[in-house]
Parts: sequence; C-alpha cells; structure tokens
Amino acid sequence: MAIQETTAALADPLRRRVLDLLEQGGMEAGRLAEKLGMTPSKLSYHLRKLKEADLIVGHKQGTRVIYELNLSVLDSTIQWLYRLRTSASDKRSVSEPQTVSKETGSTAVPES
Repeated sequence: MAIQETTAALADPLRRRVLDLLEQGGMEAGRLAEKLGMTPSKLSYHLRKLKEADLIVGHKQGTRVIYELNLSVLDSTIQWLYRLRTSASDKRSVSEPQTVSKETGSTAVPES
C-alpha cells in the first residue's frame, strides 16, 4: 500500500479514533458507531477509507462483519518517515547544531 493512502487515512481525527477503539479488539460497525456517537451510515465512509488504506480488515462472522486492525501496512510508512527524519537530522547536524524541545518534541537551531 502506498504511503499517500496511509497518511491520508490517518489525517482524519475520526479515523484515528476508530483505530484507537479497534486497538482494544475487533468490533462491529454498529458498536463502533455507538462508541463514537454517530450512525453506522455516517461511519461507513470512514471505514471504507480505512479499508482502502489497508489499516483495517473486516471478517464476516455469520451476518456480522467484525473490523480489526491491520497495522502491518504502517511498516513502510514508518520506515519512510524514519529515513526522512534521520537523513534530515544527519544533514542538519553537519551544518548547524540543534536542540529538541521537551514540551513539543520539535527541533530548533540555537541562536548565536
């Protein structure tokens, strides 16, 4: 799966909440919708986007569909982000020193 689909799916706060709920275990759409305070029909769009990004899978159990996490797709995204981060850090450390804020985790170049 492409990094673009993964990051696009993760960009939506509601979809991240769905993933947080599924972290506790598999769940039906109706139960997810109940926990999110929305109708199953409104949730179906977000479930479709998460399935398209391969972040969740649905398994049929009789007439029910149980949604579960499929986070193995995150591996390529994490590897890309890590490579980007370490490459950028390596290039910056050669040219200028930087500090990392404990509050925000962001980097800053100290003033001279």
